Amino acid sequence: MKVVFAVMLALLGGLGVSNVGAQTRYHCRDGNGNDYSLSRPCPSGSTTRTVEAGPAPSSYSYSQPSRPTVVRTAPDVPDHYSYMSGRCRSLDENIRNAYSRKIAPDVVQGMQREYRRDCSQEEEDASSRMYEERRSGDRQRRDEERSAQVAADTARQQDERQAQQCAESQRILNAKRARTDLTEGERGDLKRFEEAFLARCKR
Repeated sequence: MKVVFAVMLALLGGLGVSNVGAQTRYHCRDGNGNDYSLSRPCPSGSTTRTVEAGPAPSSYSYSQPSRPTVVRTAPDVPDHYSYMSGRCRSLDENIRNAYSRKIAPDVVQGMQREYRRDCSQEEEDASSRMYEERRSGDRQRRDEERSAQVAADTARQQDERQAQQCAESQRILNAKRARTDLTEGERGDLKRFEEAFLARCKR
């Protein structure tokens, strides 16, 4: 009897070891798309991908979210860039592209001090010159547009006057042609009038 009892204890002990050694794993995915696994159910706000039973790992695994790649681009070239001297343009370009060219921060700071000292006033003058030229160009363009509009209105008015004159000449010509009592001199006048009318109004 004692032997049977000892065997049963051994079997129960083995089952206990087996149950302790086995553990359920929850494979989860968080709101950022990162996958990880836990020995307990996935927390609120995450999605349970799979559940599996197996030996308990020494520690749960968690994939760290990858850091986004930061791409730094140089700022756009200012509009008044072409109005500045070559030296100041070169300084400005080096400062703007310092990161991509891997220029040391202390060197960049030195270039910035030099730019503020030697080029800040030049940049202000270049900006003023650019805007003044743009305003001047706008004024010239508006003047040219007004002149073109005046010329077009004048031409239209001349065409309208000529059309009215030709209509009146046509009426007079028709009236004279309809007469049958014209003298020899009047017929000569009619011919000359008709030639002038054709030259002026039938082009």
